[in-house]
Amino acid sequence: MTAEPSPPDLFATLDDDYARDILVATKTTRLSAKELSEKCGMSRPTVSRRVNALVEQGLLEEYTHVDPGGRHYREYEARLERVEVLLRAEGFDVQIDWRPDPADRLTSIFQDMRSD
Repeated sequence: MTAEPSPPDLFATLDDDYARDILVATKTTRLSAKELSEKCGMSRPTVSRRVNALVEQGLLEEYTHVDPGGRHYREYEARLERVEVLLRAEGFDVQIDWRPDPADRLTSIFQDMRSD
């Protein structure tokens, strides 16, 4: 993952219907490019282009899945939780909330258990 996108870059990405559809589809479950193509009703090349951009911006997390037959493929899960834009006298204040990394979530759970 690269650095988190700047607010203008994020807004440009979210202005794209296909990118928004992919983020919504991967909010609650990991999906492959094929599954995204079917669920979102877009071509595989369109999915591929959008997924690459979303992964590069850190909006999607990419996982390698190995099925029981040994076939490898990638699955994607949204990392974006919330975008809040506040208009202040000094200008706009943009807050972007990210879904924590699964490894970080697991570490946090164990730390909480040790604290009890």
